[in-house]
Amino acid sequence: MGKSLHARLVAYRPFGARIGVLAEPVSFSASMLHDDDGAISIEYSMLSGDAQAFDRELTDGIEVAVEVSDGTGYREPDNARYVITGRSGKTDDRTKTVTYSGQSISWLLSKAENNDSSHLLTDGDNKGKRPFYSSNPGTILKTLLDENKARGGAATGLTLGFDTARDSNGDAWNRKYTLYYSLGTDLQTILSSLVNGGGCDWRTSGRTLKMWNADSTALSRDLSKQVVLQLARDISEAPFEESIADLASTILVEGDNNLLFRMDNPAAPTPWGKWESYSSQGGVSDKDTAQAFMQSTLDDAARVRGQYTRDLIVSDMDSLPLVDYHAGDWITAPTVSHGEKVRVQEIDLSMRQNEGLSCSIALNDIKYDASVRQAKKIKGITGGAALAGSEGGTTASSDRDHRVPKAPLGLIVQTDAYIGADGFAHGLATASWSAVTEATNNTSIEISNYAIEWRRHVDGAPWHSAGTTDKTQLGFGGLDCGTQIEVRVRAVPTYSDKLGEWSAVVVATVESDTTPCSVPSKPVLASELGVVTVHWDGRTSTGASMESDFDHIEVGEGVDAAVMTVISANQSGQGDYLVTGLAAGSQHSYALRSVDHAGNRSDWSAVASVTVASAVSPEEVKQIQKDLADNQTALKDNTAKLTQAQKDIQANKTGLDAANQTLSQAKADLSQARKDIAQTKSDLTTANGEISKAKESVAQAYAEAHSKNHTFRGPDEPKDNLIVGDLWLKTQKYWTRWKGTPNNSPSMLADFYTYWTGTPNNSPSVLVPLSDRVVDTLVWDGSAWNHMGYADVENNAKQIEQAKSDIADNAAKTTDAKKAAENAAAAAKNAQGTADSAKSAAGTAQSTADAAQTAAKSATVTAGQAKDAANAAQTAAESAKKTAGNAQTLANTANESANAAKSTAVNASSVATQAKATADSAAQSATDAANAAQKANTAAAAAAGVANGKADVLIQSTAPDASMRKSTTLWIDTTNGANTPKRWNGGTWSAVTDKAATDAANAAVKAHAAAQTAQSTADKAQTTAANAAAQANQAQAAARKAQTTADGKNLIYRGPDEPAHDGLKPGDMWWRTQKYWTRWKGEKNNSPSLMADFYTYWQGAPNASPSVLVPLADRVVEVLTWDGTRFEPFDLVANNILASGTVAAKHLAVDSVTAEKVKANAITTDKLAANSVTAEKLVADAVTAAKLAADSVQARNIVSLAITTDKLAANSVTTAKLRVTEDMTVALLNVHKIQAGDIVAGAVTTDKLASNSVNADKLAANAVNADKIVSGAITTDKLAANSVTAVKIAAGTITSDKVAAGQFRGYVFTGAIFQSSEAANTGVKLNSTGLRMWDSNHNQTVILDGEGRSNLLTGTFQTRVSGHRVRISPDYATGVIGGAEKSIGDGVEFVACDSSNSEYYRFPAIASAVQSNDVGEMSVLDFWSGHVKKNDPASFLRLGSKPRERGGTGSGGIASEVYAMADSNYDEPDESKTASASLDLSYDSVNGARVWLQARDANGRVGVGANIATGYLYLGGFLGGIANRSTFQSGAAWKAWWPNPGHSIPTGASAQITCRLSPTKYGRYYAVANADSEWAGIIAHPTSTGGQSGFNLKLFNADQPCPVEVYAEYLAYLVK
Repeated sequence: MGKSLHARLVAYRPFGARIGVLAEPVSFSASMLHDDDGAISIEYSMLSGDAQAFDRELTDGIEVAVEVSDGTGYREPDNARYVITGRSGKTDDRTKTVTYSGQSISWLLSKAENNDSSHLLTDGDNKGKRPFYSSNPGTILKTLLDENKARGGAATGLTLGFDTARDSNGDAWNRKYTLYYSLGTDLQTILSSLVNGGGCDWRTSGRTLKMWNADSTALSRDLSKQVVLQLARDISEAPFEESIADLASTILVEGDNNLLFRMDNPAAPTPWGKWESYSSQGGVSDKDTAQAFMQSTLDDAARVRGQYTRDLIVSDMDSLPLVDYHAGDWITAPTVSHGEKVRVQEIDLSMRQNEGLSCSIALNDIKYDASVRQAKKIKGITGGAALAGSEGGTTASSDRDHRVPKAPLGLIVQTDAYIGADGFAHGLATASWSAVTEATNNTSIEISNYAIEWRRHVDGAPWHSAGTTDKTQLGFGGLDCGTQIEVRVRAVPTYSDKLGEWSAVVVATVESDTTPCSVPSKPVLASELGVVTVHWDGRTSTGASMESDFDHIEVGEGVDAAVMTVISANQSGQGDYLVTGLAAGSQHSYALRSVDHAGNRSDWSAVASVTVASAVSPEEVKQIQKDLADNQTALKDNTAKLTQAQKDIQANKTGLDAANQTLSQAKADLSQARKDIAQTKSDLTTANGEISKAKESVAQAYAEAHSKNHTFRGPDEPKDNLIVGDLWLKTQKYWTRWKGTPNNSPSMLADFYTYWTGTPNNSPSVLVPLSDRVVDTLVWDGSAWNHMGYADVENNAKQIEQAKSDIADNAAKTTDAKKAAENAAAAAKNAQGTADSAKSAAGTAQSTADAAQTAAKSATVTAGQAKDAANAAQTAAESAKKTAGNAQTLANTANESANAAKSTAVNASSVATQAKATADSAAQSATDAANAAQKANTAAAAAAGVANGKADVLIQSTAPDASMRKSTTLWIDTTNGANTPKRWNGGTWSAVTDKAATDAANAAVKAHAAAQTAQSTADKAQTTAANAAAQANQAQAAARKAQTTADGKNLIYRGPDEPAHDGLKPGDMWWRTQKYWTRWKGEKNNSPSLMADFYTYWQGAPNASPSVLVPLADRVVEVLTWDGTRFEPFDLVANNILASGTVAAKHLAVDSVTAEKVKANAITTDKLAANSVTAEKLVADAVTAAKLAADSVQARNIVSLAITTDKLAANSVTTAKLRVTEDMTVALLNVHKIQAGDIVAGAVTTDKLASNSVNADKLAANAVNADKIVSGAITTDKLAANSVTAVKIAAGTITSDKVAAGQFRGYVFTGAIFQSSEAANTGVKLNSTGLRMWDSNHNQTVILDGEGRSNLLTGTFQTRVSGHRVRISPDYATGVIGGAEKSIGDGVEFVACDSSNSEYYRFPAIASAVQSNDVGEMSVLDFWSGHVKKNDPASFLRLGSKPRERGGTGSGGIASEVYAMADSNYDEPDESKTASASLDLSYDSVNGARVWLQARDANGRVGVGANIATGYLYLGGFLGGIANRSTFQSGAAWKAWWPNPGHSIPTGASAQITCRLSPTKYGRYYAVANADSEWAGIIAHPTSTGGQSGFNLKLFNADQPCPVEVYAEYLAYLVK
């Protein structure tokens, strides 16, 4: 089965997107031609559903494409895109059908011209023409199209399918030409000349222009064997056209250099004698060449030429036009009588609704096709060019293109600073430039890419490649901040073997890091045993992580930031700083500030204060005081006892001796107790010393670890901050494996590998990051990485052993400190025992004293001595008790020291984590600092008056070099810390003294310094993190030991891997953290996978808010507890962690307390808010009688009809409750009816009957007879409709007086004539054909045709008798106010009245003028506004065509005019007394076309005029403009420059003045200027033009010293 052709129309915006299918055209026809423009015509109803595509002005533009299909989908063939340029239709067409017309999109080439005057020849025979020397068609067309595109012309939306080296098939161009084109030659003409000259063929595909070598088989395919058309089968009609019009027997040939000869053609038929012809051959100067050119013309002029049109059948066919063959292809088709090979020259499509699609093709025979091209060529149609050389142009050379691309223009270099992965600041430069499109010979050239180079701005510095790009912008990094660099760029051509010229070198200063890290969080202070601990959580003041360029924290002491003194500058991350040597009870304040790798310091954090705690607590002091008071009481008691003892000692001296011996023993015991306590104190002092030494050892080990060489670990070569001896442990980057079959499936990459711990697939697998797999060890020798030999390994082994020894020493010192603390605790315990012994000894002494008292009774002789001994015993007892209390205090102190040692170990374990967080925070701080510095620079530039986005901000103490002396440079002079903003005024750097500018400059300097400091800090933090990582395992082990208490409390393990089971106790906890994230580096399953031990998230909108980095060590994904055999999930309940009353309403999220969260009966009355229980909260039947209060149900609470019978109690409805209505009475009577038998005969008399009570249904049938009806009682209203029939009416009864007026309504009268007179042509006559009227002279005045085909109303017609109305007058006279000319015609007046119904002085009116007393016949249409009172303002519009003078005939005497005017006094003929504005457009053959737009008053006229006949444009009036769009702005005669009193302006002096203009919203201002001075040597020159709000005016004295004042003028004009 064959194919059928379908077509549709698709609308596009001009050079824009597709609008949609035009689904319902009334008709269309479109032509597609070979090497020529086609056309399209579309009829479209604006009532169609798709008419919105055409609902636009012609100037808005629309494109229409024809798409065709053979049933397999629509596609747009070549040459089938059109631009709509015209439309036509009828205003009164009820179908609103509009015809749109247009041309092929290639027609736009006629709107692009050779208009570039910069490449014209200045001398020679072709002076004033644009030359193309030995150029192929691609070079010529592309050059001219590129120039037009640069001018914003019609070529802007066209793309090219060829270039200067190859045609659209990729073949090299075959022909070259030397051509000269005149200015103004359009590109369509030039393209046609190249086609006709045998250089190329072309067609369009959509908006793409394609060109091929002439007769290329890629375009003009030979399908004569495949496509064979036959009459009747493929062709429905076959008209043909043959002509002998071009026969010629003799041809006169004229060439260059006076070449002129005649050629005869004897083969030409001569039915009417010899026909003569003429040929002009521009560019041909020798007769032989001209004769060669003419031979084919002579041959063709001797034969009949034919062109054949064929109407095609497009349904069920084997080959379809625009699908299987196109215009330009060769097919086989019948000509006059038989089939032959012909070229398809044109394809026409047409369609009309209900008629379907039709198609025809135009064919040329082979000889005719060749002759057309040859004839055009011979006639020299070369688009305004002179063809030089042979007839076909020279064959294109096989040599390579040697043209050199021009240097790129507009090179701009912008720099910035960024924080690298190493946490340090680096410079980034971005270079941009204008695209190169031409070679140095001003022809178009293709550019492959651009090469960019840079070097340091010092003499002799080598150039470095920054890279290549096919764009016009390139960024490159790795630059040193704060240095100056030079940048240049050049184009690399696609086909030429010559590189482009270098651009001008641009010098730029690389931005520096001046932004500090964030302010740290407020420190947390604590004090124990006379020591203050300053703790930092490693966060910023906002709770975020520190930036990646963070280096360290400085600890300051002072009451506020102004008096803060730095006491430590080595805190590199989260942790504690200990302050010792402070007096107990004294108050101290501390704050923190961050320092980045660049040395930038942040502001101080919030200040925290603390009071130094004593070594002995107040409670202990109170206890000692209490003990002393108790001892005093005991002393008094002992004193009494001793008094008695003295008496007894006097009586018993023997007992005293024994007592003396006992007391001596007690003294010895007490002395030993004192020694033991002293030893305990010594042991505690030693323990504290060991603890301090342990802390110092930890710090020393940390410092030593940071002072050694770096050890780098990873797959990529380290490059930054290297020192001799650094090690690189090179690890494997990734593994690869096949996803499926080897060599037949994708390869997968990963940066880890796994292995089984036992049997494959039956034992745990272990994942090993490749960062742990060291494949090589290298050492840095100062210039390169070298493989480490055996000696190096041995030396490194020693160093590693030494490092291990250092770490072991530190660990041993920590262990010794702990043991010392434990020994101190044991010593304290021993001291406590000793104290107890001493106390026991004191008790023994007391017993001895009692015994001594007994003995004293019998030893009175020695009482005095015994008294002394008793006093000594008393003192010893008091001392022993005090010693015991002190021993207990020292024991407590020892325990606290042990706890401090544990805390120290815990702090040591966090060093590595702090260093990592510090490095990350420092890097982020440096990034933020760089951004802040950039913003500060921008703010400083704006404050100093430098245009935003154009400023180069330099922060330095030395003056910028000459290249930076420009108005867009802001130099912040940092000399002596002044930070003075300065701008270049053309001769020197002048200071900007505005406070906003100086403040902004200071802020910029601070931001600049802060960014540098932040970068330095970030770099240091990165190094710190790397070194601290080597200590992480030992620190973690120490932390675990320190966390385990001597009492055997539970441990908390934190990390991704399950803790070893050895040593675990029930209750130990494991806080399991996430180990790492993975993601693909590039394409899924086809790139390395990346692992990270952190993740990031945005604080707000993605890519528009700060990002937060969270180490996975902080991400606890599960909490488990050891039950003795395994780890189980740990559940928390509120009772375990929440104190009673701590969770209030404000802590609960909205909708978080749901019904299932509420305990039964938990919501009591006091829990309910007022009005909170609404109807929808109550369950059905929940409100019972018991729930209702007495008298709570009122009438308003009862629903209508809710009280039914069952709701009423017995006897509850009494008489007082009833309201008896008429309805109730009727209802009672219905129940108790009065029957006929209940009425006595004759009882119902007339007076018993109510009025109107006897109605029709009360009367028996036939009860009313004639004698019952009163005479005259049957009136009209008593008769029923249609009751009086014809038989009821007596003959002749209905006379005319019986028919009331208006009775015949809704009746149809057929065959009747209603007339006012039976006489012909008289009165009014109305019949079925219409209404006609005649006047008294029997002239017909009115015809109203019922068909509406011919209507006539003569005379004046108006819509009302009075008031405002419309009045149409057939005789309407007009005249010129104050003039003699009077006109007659027809008019429409809009009669208007004011509130008093008095008519206006003049009505609004529309009138024609067909004849005047001055001109005679004419055609004029006038519009008046009218006005209320005489001499009011009014307006007028006239459209006219009339002879210039009465009786004028012919086109020379006809004038056309459009005149519009608004006047302040319409009735005043004296123009000096009025003001008006008018527009006058007119034409006549004498004066040509002219236009005047003017305004006038008594002072004269201002306006604009134009006359094409004279070519003049007239302007009158002062120069003004529209706000934000002034075409011109000017300044005149203002004093611009003057010498100082008594001096002159020196020769060679210059001055620059800034001229401010009212800013324009669109476009740019350029200016011309002039110096107005009697001193002739003053030159005025505008600079920096092309802006939106002003320019600079440069004044220069080129003459002798000028003693006079200089004035100036300028004129600025606005361009697009």
